[in-house]
Amino acid sequence: MMSSRASVGAVLLAAGAASRFGSPKQLLVIDGEPMVRRAARAALAAGLSPVIVVTGAHHGAVAASLDGLDVHQVEHGDWASGMGGSLAAGVRTLLEQAPAVASLMVLLADQPSLGAAELTGMLQAHARHPERILAARHGAQLGPPCLFPRSWAGELATLRGAHGARSLLEKYAGRVDAHDLPAAAFDIDTPADHAAWLALRHDPRHR
Repeated sequence: MMSSRASVGAVLLAAGAASRFGSPKQLLVIDGEPMVRRAARAALAAGLSPVIVVTGAHHGAVAASLDGLDVHQVEHGDWASGMGGSLAAGVRTLLEQAPAVASLMVLLADQPSLGAAELTGMLQAHARHPERILAARHGAQLGPPCLFPRSWAGELATLRGAHGARSLLEKYAGRVDAHDLPAAAFDIDTPADHAAWLALRHDPRHR
């Protein structure tokens, strides 16, 4: 059994154009800071290292929003081909930065309810069965954040097109453990998603 803080890197995906949102959603201000910076800070606070942030459509602005954080940025020029290629670029960079990493966590920049405490909980759960994939579960859905042992890094590094981490969760369903994480239910793709998240956040029944 490995320590929950031992040799786990992260790939934070922030490369998309956010066309459905109408502006770079990575820069949406949550509690006084851009959403992507908030996600990167949570990863760092949870002890993930290295933290690789994959940028693309809004590289300059996203990169500037991460100023001062101990993260490594990789600009993925083919971001428009889909999430798979962006994830692969991030995984390849992570392996270059930390070849001996034991596991890696895949994170999205648009899940504002996730903080260091939630990520730490996932790390602790993964440490109990480090040979298995661990994915966040909310309702009937499995998806990011998810943790992959190093043995899956090669396959992750060759993903292409629109098929990201979920394609591996489906392919290897028998080797995936679910981690109940209601906070992962909200990802912000549209202004309506943001409004719904704000309403839920300020609903006293959910405090």
